[in-house]
Amino acid sequence: MFCPLIFYSCFSLSINKRLDVNENEDWLMIGGNPEKTNISKSDKELVPPFKLQWQFDTDGGLSRNCLSVSDAVLFVNTLNGEFYSVDVSSGKSLGSFSVPGKSSFSTPLISGNNVIITSSGNNDSRILSYSLTRGEIDWKRNIGWVQSSPLLLNNNIFVSNISGDIYKLNASGGNIIWKCRAPSSSSFYTGPAISGNKILIGGTDGILYAFDQQSGSFLWKYKTEASLFSDASVYKEMIFFGSDDNYFYCLDTAGVLIWKKNLKTKYLSSPSYYANSIIITGIDGTIYSLDINSGEIRWKFTTKGAMTASPLIHQNKIFAGSFDKNFYCINADDGKELWRYGCEGRVQTSAVVWKDYIFVASDDKYIYCFK
Repeated sequence: MFCPLIFYSCFSLSINKRLDVNENEDWLMIGGNPEKTNISKSDKELVPPFKLQWQFDTDGGLSRNCLSVSDAVLFVNTLNGEFYSVDVSSGKSLGSFSVPGKSSFSTPLISGNNVIITSSGNNDSRILSYSLTRGEIDWKRNIGWVQSSPLLLNNNIFVSNISGDIYKLNASGGNIIWKCRAPSSSSFYTGPAISGNKILIGGTDGILYAFDQQSGSFLWKYKTEASLFSDASVYKEMIFFGSDDNYFYCLDTAGVLIWKKNLKTKYLSSPSYYANSIIITGIDGTIYSLDINSGEIRWKFTTKGAMTASPLIHQNKIFAGSFDKNFYCINADDGKELWRYGCEGRVQTSAVVWKDYIFVASDDKYIYCFK
C-alpha cells in the first residue's frame, strides 16, 4: 500500500511518491465509472455493525458528490473552494489548497497522478488539473461555472456547465477537443454519463440529450414534463434518470421510452443496481427498489428526511444517507435496515467504499470514515 509522504502548506500539497492508481478498486470519478452505476469496486465483505474510525473537519460545506479515493488517499472538494487530501488509515490531513473560484461542487477526478477539479461562483472559476507529484497546477481553462462532476474516458475529460455547454478536453494538456450546446435553451446542473459512443445529460428544460462522444454532434432528445437535476445512469444498455415531474424513466440507448414510473417524488440522485433491480433515492426520503424490466416497486425503505445522496451498492448492501442525519446500511434483497449511524448534520453526500473503508460526509462539515 502507498505510504504518503506529503509536503504541504495552506495552499498547496505535493506527494514525493507516485500514487499507485488501480482502476479496478479505486473510486476515481463520480458514480465510480463513466456509466455512473454507483456500484462499489471493493471485494471486501463488509459486515455490520461498522465502527467509526475517524472524523475529518473540512471547515466548509460538502456537496452531493465530493469524494474520490486512490491508494489510501481520500480526496475531497468543498463548497468554500478548498481541496483536501486525507490519509485513509489515520484521517490526518495530507495537505490542501484553495481552488480558483468560489465553490467546488464536483467529485475530484483522479487522472493518473493528477486531480481534475472544477469550480464556480465568480469570474475566477475554472477547470484545472493539479499535479500531486509537483504540487502545482498543470493547466486550467475557463469553461464557465460548473456545478456537476467531470468524467474521464480514454484520457479525455467530459464536463458540462450551467450555461448549457458540454466540453471534451484532453486530460494531459487541457486542450479543448470540441464544445457543443443543447439545441434548446437549457442549463446543465447534471453532468454527463457515457454509454458507448453516446454522451447523455439532462437539462433544466426537462430534456435528456444524447450527443456523439467523438464529435459532439447532437443525436437525439427525450422530453419530460419538468427539469432534470438527477444525473443519468446507464446499465445493461438502458438509461435511467428521474425528473421533477415525479416520474422515474427507463429509455433504450436510442432514446425510446421503455417504461416510466410515477413515484410521487422529485430526484437529485442517480440510481444504482442490484440483481434485476434499480435502487433509487427520492426527495421524499425513501429508498426504492424497482424491477429493472417494468419499473414496479419491489420494496421501499422510508427515512425521516429528504434524500439527495445516490445509493451505493456493495455486494448485497445499500449505503445511503438522509437529511434525518442518519447514515444507513440496508439489505438490498428486502429493504430491511441492517445498521445506522447518527451524524451531527444532515447527510446529503453520496458514500464511497474503498477496500474495507466506508466514507460519507454530512452538513456538520465532517467526513466520517467507518470500517
